[in-house]
Amino acid sequence: MTDATDATAAPVVARRSQKVTSGSGRPRSERARTAVLDAVTALLDEVGYQHLTVEAVAVRAGVGRTTVYRWWPTKAALIIEALATTLPRVAVGITDDGRRDLRTVLDRMARAACSPAMSDALPALAAEARRDPDTAERLAGLLGPRRAADAAVLLAAAARGDLPLHLDVSLLLDVALGALLWRRLRGEDPTDAALDTLTDLLIGSG
Repeated sequence: MTDATDATAAPVVARRSQKVTSGSGRPRSERARTAVLDAVTALLDEVGYQHLTVEAVAVRAGVGRTTVYRWWPTKAALIIEALATTLPRVAVGITDDGRRDLRTVLDRMARAACSPAMSDALPALAAEARRDPDTAERLAGLLGPRRAADAAVLLAAAARGDLPLHLDVSLLLDVALGALLWRRLRGEDPTDAALDTLTDLLIGSG
């Protein structure tokens, strides 16, 4: 078995935040940064994306509101970096079984991209990304490495003949993510049985 990749989105998103804030104030205290991101994670669970405010984050973290805005220019930037710290490392194995590999991709997708916090925040972040290039770049840094890893797994399956050689990998991943997100938005957890059924549907659709 080989690994498609082994990386996390957090450093990518953090570097983006550092690039934006460099030269705009004192260097970030790592302790304060951790406190702020932990506060965001907790508040996302407690009140959700729409009701989360920078003021509440600052109070929970024990820092000033101006400190938060100096390091993260927008609420979206703050939440994207906080979400990045909660995602597991990408290590999707490529085996000789295309169905098993696709099922593994869907399981990771359900636990990471479709977690309660992510499924609550992603629609709002996607809408903001259409209006704001900075949010779009940050969101791409959060999701892009994982999507690339998933695509590599499916392309390997297609190369072995488990999936059609000319499979539209991007569309298949869109279908999978959309199905899982929709279940979350309806308040349904993506059960093992649902993931097995989705795997069979996607293999058959190929």
